[in-house]
Amino acid sequence: MAGVDGDWDAVSQEIRRLMHAQGMNQAGLIAKSGISKVVVAELQHNKVRRTRTDHVLRALSDALGVHQEHLRAIAQGRVPQDVGEPPIRSDADIAGRLDALDYRMAELTEAVRQVAAMTEVLRRVERALFEGPPPTIDVRTPD
Repeated sequence: MAGVDGDWDAVSQEIRRLMHAQGMNQAGLIAKSGISKVVVAELQHNKVRRTRTDHVLRALSDALGVHQEHLRAIAQGRVPQDVGEPPIRSDADIAGRLDALDYRMAELTEAVRQVAAMTEVLRRVERALFEGPPPTIDVRTPD
């Protein structure tokens, strides 16, 4: 299996941050990831700095509910990807980067579609407010 070198201080901080955000303890992370207590403790507290396998980082990322390449990206100083986005394994991973661009373009296209739909609704409301008959106001004083 390929090993990953990296910034283990950053990985340790990210693991702790994600665990805290989810109210997860070490035992929960071990149970969800299937990674040994020793390895989880080493990474969580940055006790031992060594190359880690992709399997370990993916399993922990999955257990923490983030993109499977999240911790690898943190270790390598890259911005983590969103869950569901195709993985980019490195800056040189052209195919992965193109897949991620396609994914993001689809997200942007959907966002533009939603903005266009909301804009149409706002135009209808504006027309109803300003182009309809003027409201009648009773200005008589009560007797």
